Amino acid sequence: MHFHRRLFRSLAVFAVLTALASPGMAQDWRQYRNERFGFTLEYPADVFVTERAAEAGDGQVFGSSDDEARLLVGALPNDSGYNPVSYQQYIARYSYSGYQIDYRQTGGSWFALSGEGEGKIFYEKVMFTCGGRLINSFAMIYPSARRQVFDPIVERIEDSFRPATDCQRAGLAPLPIGVAPNARPVHRARPLHGERSALADRIARARGHDVIVIMRRATPPYDRKVLRGYAYRR
Repeated sequence: MHFHRRLFRSLAVFAVLTALASPGMAQDWRQYRNERFGFTLEYPADVFVTERAAEAGDGQVFGSSDDEARLLVGALPNDSGYNPVSYQQYIARYSYSGYQIDYRQTGGSWFALSGEGEGKIFYEKVMFTCGGRLINSFAMIYPSARRQVFDPIVERIEDSFRPATDCQRAGLAPLPIGVAPNARPVHRARPLHGERSALADRIARARGHDVIVIMRRATPPYDRKVLRGYAYRR
């Protein structure tokens, strides 16, 4: 009889601990909205707290209260002309070189990437908008041992993720009529046009070759100006 009581108490304690470590721990879901670009997602505020925000206002980092997981959200202009395939390859090589990639999915204007390494799992979702000129993304890194807790959280964040579609708000020129904000991006190696400037010419002469200089305003409306500089032409 005493044995059964002890067993019952042990099972009850185990059930409580399991409940605390289950996906149900994420109850306080709130919306994060980026004021600069306008993309949104939902995140569990009882799991993640704000760790730091980018000074430029283009993203934010959240950390779990136990410091074991990170959630990173942000957006950036696609100045290098990436498309989903080329950008997926780029971050796989330079952001997640220490991971074994085991999941890749690519669509016309998005991709997802995931892998595992050194006891951690990462998952990143990237969406291109404004005709491919704006890259929106979120990424989560968490311990492999706690995937049963964090995998469902990743799924809900992904379901709630809405990229920015107001191109002018993002400091980009309006899209041509008939081009959707989430249209498939067109890859280009670099900007094709730009006015000549004395500043760009000086940079070109210093480097010994022609250059293209992209200047971006550090304050709203964050617009850009493309300048061409020539090293030897007059």
